[in-house]
Amino acid sequence: MFAKTRKVIVVLSSGALLLAAAGCGGNADPVEPTGTSPTPTTLASSSPPTSSPSPTAKPTPTPVPASSNGPAKNWPVPKMPEAAKKKSEVGIKAFAEYYYALIEYTIQTNDTKPIKQVTKRTCVECGSTYIDPFDNNKKAGSWLAGANIKAVITKTILQPDQGIALYTTTQGEMSLYMSDGTLQGVFPATPTPAPMMMLLRFEKGWLVESMEYLDEKS
Repeated sequence: MFAKTRKVIVVLSSGALLLAAAGCGGNADPVEPTGTSPTPTTLASSSPPTSSPSPTAKPTPTPVPASSNGPAKNWPVPKMPEAAKKKSEVGIKAFAEYYYALIEYTIQTNDTKPIKQVTKRTCVECGSTYIDPFDNNKKAGSWLAGANIKAVITKTILQPDQGIALYTTTQGEMSLYMSDGTLQGVFPATPTPAPMMMLLRFEKGWLVESMEYLDEKS
């Protein structure tokens, strides 16, 4: 089962890297009040104050998921919940869930900046599966649609400067498109949840140090 899961990831990474090779040979300051004195008014010239029109709020762009037409547009960047900033078992759980929201965002948009901010380069799985392939996709103009990756946290362990999250993950079907919109391949959904472990380090906040698939017997 988990060999199949690894196979999907490896194919994804390899496909993305191949595409990359084909596509490219890596407050304003507050306004101070002026010193002018207000102009006095007389009873004859006084009139009821006029209300200023309320500024028209700009409409929020509608998020459009990735599809055969291109990567996601107006896709909101996941916001880290306050709980995920805490050095506790509750914080570990909240952070792991947040990290998977970042993974889904990365897949939809090819934007790796948010996930890089909370990932240590010691995490080989993070780099080879969720960061480097999407940097390469962006350079090549290719993209993925689908995925819908989910994680269910089953246990958390807090250590002095580290945290461990045990969880299962599932992934929906994914389609890989070339820069011209051609469908390059379809990767099937994972048949069953895959058990995984995430190792975190606390450095003014949680960072992912490593991720790995666990043995079926673990």
